[in-house]
Parts: sequence; structure tokens; C-alpha cells
Amino acid sequence: MLITSYLNHTFTTIELLVQVLYGAFIILLLLFGWDLLERYIKADKRMRSDAAYMIFFIMGVAMLGYGIYLFPAFVNYFLKDDLIAEGLNVLWLVPLQYGLLLLIIVPIGYICLLILLKTRKIVAYIIGLLGVLTIIYMFILVFVSANNPGMTDMLRWSSPLILPVLLLIGVFAIVDFLGIIFILVVQLAPQKEVRNRVLLGTVGIVIAGIGGFIEVRMQSPDEWWYVIGTLIELIGFVIMRHFFLSIRSYDEFAWKSGMKEIHVIIAETGISLFYQSFADLKLADLHGDIRVTATIEEDESRPNSDLVAGGLVGIKGMLSEISGDRGKLENIEIGEKSLIFKQGKVVLCLLLADDNLGVYHSILQELTEKIESAHPDLENFNGDTRKIHIGPIVDEVFDIKK
Repeated sequence: MLITSYLNHTFTTIELLVQVLYGAFIILLLLFGWDLLERYIKADKRMRSDAAYMIFFIMGVAMLGYGIYLFPAFVNYFLKDDLIAEGLNVLWLVPLQYGLLLLIIVPIGYICLLILLKTRKIVAYIIGLLGVLTIIYMFILVFVSANNPGMTDMLRWSSPLILPVLLLIGVFAIVDFLGIIFILVVQLAPQKEVRNRVLLGTVGIVIAGIGGFIEVRMQSPDEWWYVIGTLIELIGFVIMRHFFLSIRSYDEFAWKSGMKEIHVIIAETGISLFYQSFADLKLADLHGDIRVTATIEEDESRPNSDLVAGGLVGIKGMLSEISGDRGKLENIEIGEKSLIFKQGKVVLCLLLADDNLGVYHSILQELTEKIESAHPDLENFNGDTRKIHIGPIVDEVFDIKK
């Protein structure tokens, strides 16, 4: 009877357009969620506990959850009257939708709080527990309302049973939005290009939120704003998906923790202009094969920067000869470390890091250009480093706060 009622129902043009948009929306969310989770699954297991991976993992789960949420929403928006006409109780759809929303936003908020409140995790535990209890409460309401058709007034948004839940959803939505932005943009301090992509993806979230608000407020079979709001929300998620997936790797957010040493040298002569260590380097980490084999004894201290610079220039020159004129040496793998090169007209910048991240190449390119711009006489360098001030430029480019 339900199927017959559905087929005999005449939808307005607006309802049909919204249904088409909902179908596209569900497909987009499922694809987006899978794309995010696939990156997490394929990542090195050691990296999965990093903040960026945790954030994008829970976002992937949320996208899949939102896609699932749209199914009961579709029934509630378009088939509810048909179901009621068939004598069926559909009150349970409202608490089910709220319960699914909580299942989406509570884990995101909890993960954000765990990352942000490292020294006060008890606060995250308490808020997370409150969210879990509210989810349980909503699914109890699903069961109760499914067996009690007389609860219509009690399930309105302004009722004492629902209003606190809506307030909690609002609080978690704010925590999720601000937490994700703060962690990905401020706390992890990604390089400018990655940060801009995160911010543009965040703009997509804002657009989707505006569209969702219009959609809910203008929900009517004869209101074109219903279609416009749904379309705006869909566009917002398309923007978010585009920019978040344009980030080549979540490792890009961990670039600061992966830096070991920076060398700035004169490319032709190998004279060291600047050296800085970003972390305590264990010599055992450098054991292993390069394209050329290199071994460093455990009991030897690090050689001075001039010897390192000269040696690196020699290795780079030798490998460049092997690769020929068309070859462009930009990276050497040394055991589990990467040595990344960027050369300007005079200056050669080398970074020793855990991984060969794309962000390092753009940073070194910027560093090389700024050093040569600030020191135009380097081509005639006479060995006097007193007039060379590279440290502040390194601090600026690498966003090192004193």
C-alpha cells in the first residue's frame, strides 16, 4: 500500500528538483567520505594518530554519516504525509534525525577537544560522555515515539524533550567548526599553500551551512528558496571536497616536526653561509643506502657545517653529472631521511627532513629567493659572513616563533 501511495503522489516541480539535488548530494557525500577514509587507511600506521589524520578521518566518517542521515530526512520531507495517510506512525523520524546528527558531530567535537585540551583531557571526556548520553537518549526517544503516536507535541523543537538536544547540537557544531579550523590552520601551522586550501575548504563549510539554513527555513513544496537553499548547500560541499582533497598528503600538516637541519651554501664553492638544527638528530637515523652508499659511525659527532656543505655539494654535483643536463636533482633519500635541494642563481638550500614533502620544496624555493633578494652581492662573496643575515629570513620563511 505504501508503494502504491507513493506512486500515486503528485510531486510539485520544486519537490522533484529538490529530490534530484538530494540524490546528487548523497552521492557526493558518500564519495567525499570514502575519499577521506581511503587516505587514512592507506597512510603509514605510525602517522594515523597525528592530529591532521585524526581530524580528516573523523570528517570522512561524518560525511558518510551525513549521507546516511539524508535517507530518513528524505522520507520525512517527501513521504511523511503518504505514510500518515496509510495510518503509519512517523513520529520516530524526528528523534532519529537528531540522533544521527549527534552521531556525526559529537565524535568530531570530542576528537577536537582531545587534541586541544592535552593537559585537561578530563574536560573532553566529560563533554564526550554528555554527547554519548544524549545520543542514547535520542534513540530511546525513537523507540518510545514509535510505540506512542500521541507524542506529537512533545517532539516539537520547542518542547522540553527536544530543546536541550538542539542546544547541545548547536554547541557541538560551534566546537566542531572552530576546533577544526584552529587545529588545521593555527595549531598545525601548515605552509601558506596548504593553509589557504584549508581556509577555502572552510569557506565551503560556511556556504553549505548557509544553504542548509535556507533549506530548512524555506521547506515548502511551493517555495523556490527550498531549491535554492539545497543547491547552495550542495555547492558548499563541492567546494569543501575540492579544496580538502587538493591537499596532496596529510603529512603536509606535520612538516615542522619532520625538519632536522637546514644548510645554506654557495652552490659553486660549497662555502657554508648558514646552518641550523631543528631537532636532536640521532645518527642511527641516517644509516642506510642512498643512490650512493653512505655510513656514519655511531660514536662520531656531527661534522662541522663547512665540511657538510662541501660534501653535499660534491654529492649533488656527482649525481647531477650522472643524471645529465636534463636531470634536476631535488631529493636524495638517506636511510629513512630525505635531503631536499633547491638552488637559485648563487645559493643552494638543503633541508634534511623525515620525508620528501611537497611543502618543503616550495618553502626552500621561497627561502632561496628571499636570501638572494636580501643579499644581491653573494655572487661576489669574499668569505666574510658578518654582513650575511640569513637567520631572520629562515625564521620568517619557516614561521619560527622566538
